Amino acid sequence: MDERLWARFKEIVLGRHGTLRKLSNEVEDVIRSSIVDEEYLEQAFKMAGANLNVSISSEELREVRPKLRGPPSEVLVRGMRRGRFAESVSRQ
Repeated sequence: MDERLWARFKEIVLGRHGTLRKLSNEVEDVIRSSIVDEEYLEQAFKMAGANLNVSISSEELREVRPKLRGPPSEVLVRGMRRGRFAESVSRQ
């Protein structure tokens, strides 16, 4: 485990309880909450009809990804910036 992460976790526990005697309880709570969150997530996917045992490759993902319409956003933003710059120069 990363030493800085562990030290920070202990600081939080110490600040919360005033002692490190609750350290193992806090670790258990973090583990339990992450497991519970994962179980809820799995349950939600199952309710939506998603198959969790199937993985998809990046190529397959590209095939089903929606096609973009229009120019890329960076082109649009550059155009908007140029327009504002031109307006500010013409005002002077």
